[in-house]
Amino acid sequence: MKKQLIYLLSAGLLLVGCKKEQLQMSAVKDPCDCAKEVSADFVIKEIASTIEDLWILTDTTFHNKQIRFSALEQDAEYKWYIGTEQFTTQKASRHFGSQWAGFDIPITLVVKKAPNNICFPNDDGYDSITKVFHVSQFPIYYGDNAEIDFGPIEGTYRVKNKNGIGDSIDISVNARDYEGDRIVDISNFDGTGTLCNQDQLRQVDYVGYRILKFNYAGVIDYCNGISGTIENRLNKSALLEFHSMVAINGGPVFGGYMQKLDWYYEGRKL
Repeated sequence: MKKQLIYLLSAGLLLVGCKKEQLQMSAVKDPCDCAKEVSADFVIKEIASTIEDLWILTDTTFHNKQIRFSALEQDAEYKWYIGTEQFTTQKASRHFGSQWAGFDIPITLVVKKAPNNICFPNDDGYDSITKVFHVSQFPIYYGDNAEIDFGPIEGTYRVKNKNGIGDSIDISVNARDYEGDRIVDISNFDGTGTLCNQDQLRQVDYVGYRILKFNYAGVIDYCNGISGTIENRLNKSALLEFHSMVAINGGPVFGGYMQKLDWYYEGRKL
């Protein structure tokens, strides 16, 4: 009877944290549906406006910016390791001066909290997560004719088709200057050695420092109208996605047709 009472009380507490739509149900089949194990996950935000106290999510910043790290777990014990400093609050702020420009900085959070062993018998109430935060040498822009540090995006990626079919391939990404603009060359995106380096890059969007979106126009063969996204993730994994319109049997001019092809890869940067 005592165990049943404890279970019912715990279930009642769990329901408090459930989503509103779950509470509106006539009966909750499993009181653990909305429960989670103790987590050290956290978000990184850069101050965008001191007047409105506005903060935006980021994984990088230009130097001399104020950054705030916020643990998502509530009512726990926290220990941050930010560079050589340590903090014990749920939120920790840090100003990164020019001496940090060009550096990747590991940010580690350790969280301890009484676990919910009813729903998670193996949860020990302890978790730690490390994320890498970058201080850029250049301002982060989202437009044309901008000086951008492409460092984390450039290089060679060893990837495989997302569905696991076929062997792994190496895809290279190179940024260079073309008539005052920074453009990118993509090599072997289709696994056959195709090099898309024609100087006709229509648009490059550098998002969140480690994500590159690009769109070619007016180039030939498989590069015709190619667009794609390269995401170099913080955990050192990478996701690559490419799309292209390919002329089949010579294309419409020769009685053929245009076909849209897609390539989806995952792997890591070498």
